[in-house]
Amino acid sequence: MDSQLPSYITLLGFVVPALVFIIRLDRYQAATIVHALLMALLCLFVGFLFSGAAIKLMSLSNPLLTSGMVVVGSGVATLARLIWIKRFA
Repeated sequence: MDSQLPSYITLLGFVVPALVFIIRLDRYQAATIVHALLMALLCLFVGFLFSGAAIKLMSLSNPLLTSGMVVVGSGVATLARLIWIKRFA
């Protein structure tokens, strides 16, 4: 189980933004849910970029730290998206 823990932590980089975006929906239609899931997927990709930059710049080698950086980067992207929605919508 210990070797799968970083994978589960990395998966949180998708699940948490997906839940946040789906909970904030006004209408629960298929198109709006798919849009929320796509936004969560983009946040996960930003988390991967954030983690990759952290690995390169700080020479991280611990899998738990790198997967944690994915979640942090995904959280930052989710927060940026929520601020964008609040400001311009």
